[in-house]
Amino acid sequence: MKIKSYYLSRFFMPALLMICLFGAQGKGECAGTGVLSDALIIELYAGNPHDKKLVWIYFKDKNGQNGENLLSKRALERIRKRSSQADALSHLDLPVNSDYIREVALTGAQIRNRSKWFNAVSCYADVNQISLISRFTFVSHIGLVARYKHAEAVAADNLSLLPESESDDPLGINYGPSLNQSNIINVPPAHDRGFTGQNVLIASFDSGFDNLEHNCFNKIRLKGLRTYDFVNGDTIVANGSGRMGNGAHGTLTLSLIAAYDPGYLVSPAFDAQYLLAKTENTDSETPLEEDNWVAAAEWADSLGADIITSSLGYLNFNPPYPSYTWQSMNGSTALITRAADIAVSKGIVVVVSSGNDGFNSSHNTLSAPADAFNVITVGAVTTGRQRAAFSSVGPTTDGRIKPDVMAYGVNNHTARPGAGGVGYINSNVGTSLACPMVAGVCAMVLSANPELNPLQVKDIVRNTATNSSSPNNLMGYGIVNAWSAVQLAFISGTNEPADFILSQNFPNPFNPSTTFRFSLTRAATVSLHLYDLRGRLIETIVNERVYTAGVNDITRDYSSYKISSGAYLYTLVVNGQLIDTKKMMLIK
Repeated sequence: MKIKSYYLSRFFMPALLMICLFGAQGKGECAGTGVLSDALIIELYAGNPHDKKLVWIYFKDKNGQNGENLLSKRALERIRKRSSQADALSHLDLPVNSDYIREVALTGAQIRNRSKWFNAVSCYADVNQISLISRFTFVSHIGLVARYKHAEAVAADNLSLLPESESDDPLGINYGPSLNQSNIINVPPAHDRGFTGQNVLIASFDSGFDNLEHNCFNKIRLKGLRTYDFVNGDTIVANGSGRMGNGAHGTLTLSLIAAYDPGYLVSPAFDAQYLLAKTENTDSETPLEEDNWVAAAEWADSLGADIITSSLGYLNFNPPYPSYTWQSMNGSTALITRAADIAVSKGIVVVVSSGNDGFNSSHNTLSAPADAFNVITVGAVTTGRQRAAFSSVGPTTDGRIKPDVMAYGVNNHTARPGAGGVGYINSNVGTSLACPMVAGVCAMVLSANPELNPLQVKDIVRNTATNSSSPNNLMGYGIVNAWSAVQLAFISGTNEPADFILSQNFPNPFNPSTTFRFSLTRAATVSLHLYDLRGRLIETIVNERVYTAGVNDITRDYSSYKISSGAYLYTLVVNGQLIDTKKMMLIK
C-alpha cells in the first residue's frame, strides 16, 4: 500500500494536475501555458491539489473610475508637489477593474488584497480555481505571494532596564537618558530652533504596537492616530487573544521617532502625525506576506503620507519556496523593493533598515527592500560612532552604495513594551532602531522645507552626513546630522530661479583657490556665506554688497585659512532671501 501510494503521488499526480490545470481542448495546447509562474507550478506539483495557495492574479489592463476618487486631498497635494511622475495622477492611481475582481471571486477564490500599483489581487485559490482563472483573457499571469522570513534581529530579547535619571543637558528640551542617541545624530540644535516634524504625516510599518497607551505617545495620540492591521484585517494594531501576530517591535521603533516625555525620552519627530500599519505576522518564524506590505504602502499613499518608515527587512522565503540570495538585491527583483520605489515616485520619502547580517567580504548582506534604488537605507552605529558589527552592508549587485546613512542602533533608550506598561528600557534589535531615528530627521527636513521631493531629501541627509566626502559600503555617507540637514533644507531651492543663479565653484575639488560664480538679471544686494557640514559659519565671503546685473566671479585663496581638507557648503542670499546652496571640496 505504501509503495502504491508513493507511485501514485510521484508519477500520476503531476499528470492529473496538468489535466486539471490546463484541460484537454482538442487543439493540443494548454489553456494556461505561460500564465503560471515557475514557482507556482512547482508548488502545485509538490502540494495537495485541494489545498488553497496564496497567489497574485495580475491583470492585463485597467478601466474604471478616476484615480482622484481613491486619494485624499492631502495625498493629491503631495503628489502634485513632490511626485516624480510626469503627470500628478498616473495609471498607478487608477483602481483595479472591479469586473475582473468579481470574475475571479466567482470561481470561489477568496480575495485578500488588491493592488492598484501592480494591477493585481492576492487571493486564496486551489488548483481548480487557479485553472479557471488562468483561462480568463484579462489575466496576465499568476504567481505566488511570497512569505518572507524576517532578517534575524540582534539580541532581540535583550531588553535591559535603564535608570530613569534626569539629565543635566543645558538645551531647551530635557532629553534625559535619550540625550546621547539624539546627540549622535545632532537633533537637539534643530529642536531648539523649532524643527520637530510639524506638518508631516509619517506611516510606520511594523509587526505590532502593543503599548500605545504609554506616556511618551501622549502627544501623537492627541493629534490623532490612524491605524490598520493588514494581518487580521481590522484597525487594532495591538496584541490580543486569538489575534494573529503578537509583537512589541512596533512599540520600540515608534518610540524612537515619535516619543515626547521630557526627562525620559524625546525623539526627533514628536510633532508629526502618524499612520500605524501592522504588516507582519509574527507567528511561524515571523513570516511577512508581501501583499500586506504593498497594501500598507498603497494605504499610506492614499491618506497622503509624506514618509514611510519600515524597520522590517526580508531575504528568505519560508520552505518550500526558494529563497532570495544576495544576488537578488539588485533593486528590481523583490516585489516589496519595487513597491518601495513606486512609493518614492509618488512623492513619499521611504526609510528602511539595511538588515542585521553583518559584513561578508565576498558579497552584500542586505535584505529587501533595502536594495531599492531611491529609498534611504539605514545602518547602525555604536555609542563610539563606529559601525555596529551586525549592521548589513552593500553594495547592491548592480554596484550602488548601501547603506545610505547611519544612526545610533545599539542599546537605544526606548519605551517599555507591554500593554499598559510604563517606564523605559535599553533595547537591542539591530538596525531596526536606527531606521526610525533617520526617518524622524527626514520629517524635520520636510518641516524646514515642505517643497522638497524624496530624492532631494535623500541628497540632503546624505550630503550632510559625516562620511559624505568619501562614502563606502560599510558606513554609507556616514552618520546623519539633523541640524546640518535642516539648515541645508531650509536654504535649498530657489524662489526666483530665473533672476538669481548660483553656479558650482570651479575648480572643484580645489587647492588652494577656487572661484564662486553667481548670476543676476537685475541689480541686487548679495551675501555669500561658507559653512562646514555641521552648519557652522566659516566665512562670510560677501556681506550685503550691491551688484549690478550680470555674471559675477569671486576668487578666494584658502592657503592661509586654518580649515582642513573636506567638504563645505556655500550659500547665496539675495535681497535677504536664501536662494541656493552648493557643496565644494577642499583637498590639501
